[in-house]
Amino acid sequence: MKHRQSEFIRHLRAGATEAGWNGARRTRVVLDDIWTAFRKVNNRNPDGEYEPLLMSRLLDELEEHGLIEQMKQRTRDRVSLPLKIWLCPTAPPRPAVPPMPHWHPDLYRLAREWPTATSKQRSAYVAVNQWLMSDPDLFPVPLRERALEIFGTYGSEADFPMPEKTFDTLRSGPIFGDPDRLHATLRTFTTHPPLLTETFLTEIGDGYYQLVGAGDILLVVENSATWWSLVHSLPESHRLGYVAWGLGGTFRASVNTLAAKHRIAEIRYFGDLDLSGIRIPYAASKTASDRGLPTVQPTERLYGALLGLGRARDAKEKGIEAGEASALAEWMPGPHRAKAVGLLVAGRRLAQEWVGYRYLTRDTAWHADLV
Repeated sequence: MKHRQSEFIRHLRAGATEAGWNGARRTRVVLDDIWTAFRKVNNRNPDGEYEPLLMSRLLDELEEHGLIEQMKQRTRDRVSLPLKIWLCPTAPPRPAVPPMPHWHPDLYRLAREWPTATSKQRSAYVAVNQWLMSDPDLFPVPLRERALEIFGTYGSEADFPMPEKTFDTLRSGPIFGDPDRLHATLRTFTTHPPLLTETFLTEIGDGYYQLVGAGDILLVVENSATWWSLVHSLPESHRLGYVAWGLGGTFRASVNTLAAKHRIAEIRYFGDLDLSGIRIPYAASKTASDRGLPTVQPTERLYGALLGLGRARDAKEKGIEAGEASALAEWMPGPHRAKAVGLLVAGRRLAQEWVGYRYLTRDTAWHADLV
């Protein structure tokens, strides 16, 4: 676009903006204001042309570029000019606000927030509303477990690929931005990792292990919310000595910290059912074996509960070949290997938080993994 055209459209837009135009929709500009914008163009007529003719030509050029539309009504002068023009929008139109759901009584106040909410907030509001409308069991559970229950059931995979971690980043709005209100609405509570020190993420040592009894079994749990739920659901009688938070892949290294003083005869593991969730104990078991420690064994009942309760989602890792999946699944209990292979080949995952505090406090079948 030439200099005069560019400056002309800039002054037209500036005048419309001063009059309250936001650029989202087209707006009308009358002829007097068109002349005002034209006369602001620097060095607009170096050759001394007849100015109505020059402005008419510039308007035609702006219309060819799709920047304006000239209206049919025109002056009756020797050079006919449009009485008005449409100034075309500069900003993309705002998407239409989708219809609101019928709110659960606990969410009535969202009605006034709906028009200005982001698409991510709306998706989350809808999922929470559907969950409340389903007459759910309101037994209080850790926040991550509830997030998985809500968004893993009522949220789309596109919006909530890691449903249990939704509230790690969704922290704005009248509910999600207010922790007390969030917990009251969802009947949840915050759980804390097993160790809170300045060196927690830089030192691997005894602090990863929670002493829970005098037994000789170390139970390693991949994620912190499930670690909390298991520790607070243990039966009175068990063979556990420690319940450890594996901290994801860190367990591959932290298994090296086990020493004779721990008096560990068996190491058992429970984690997510996905590629990394099986590779972690698989690799840790090899490390333990190389050091003369007990190999890492899967918890048959807890994994069985996960396969029964969980809803699979796409994993971060892509699916792998059936041969590799079968080799990794050899670590799993025999009854669960076929389903584990299916998940690995399909690139799907089951988050271990499906086996949550509510299940662990009400069901006793998993106690067989502790003896």
